[in-house]
Amino acid sequence: MRTKPVDGVLKMDVVALDPRPAVYLAYDGLGGLSQRPLLRDIVDELQRKGPEAMTGFLDALKRHRSGQVHVYFSDYVSYGIGGGDATAEFFFGTFLLLYDAAPNAAAFANGPQLVLVRPTSIERLPLEGFAR
Repeated sequence: MRTKPVDGVLKMDVVALDPRPAVYLAYDGLGGLSQRPLLRDIVDELQRKGPEAMTGFLDALKRHRSGQVHVYFSDYVSYGIGGGDATAEFFFGTFLLLYDAAPNAAAFANGPQLVLVRPTSIERLPLEGFAR
């Protein structure tokens, strides 16, 4: 069985702002996805969509204080002996995204941060320098 390594983000959409912010995030592979900085990818894709997308999403996240990230990946699917293979999209997980307006850590004392909670780790990203 082959596994496609992650090269980058295939697609990122903000699927909801109310009643709870939600992001759809799709990657082009599975290999290395569990170590990938998802939060950085989300912010980079929001910035690529323009300042109004970033501001709108962050405002909704501030208002509700939390949101969800639905992560999918594309990987190889075998069609059996002699059938070859193709790629298909699979569900990876749903993770909690938090807006922390007053972080306690000295490293993040300059302002608010985004926090992504996964079963095995917590990612933090300071919002200093991003549109708020």
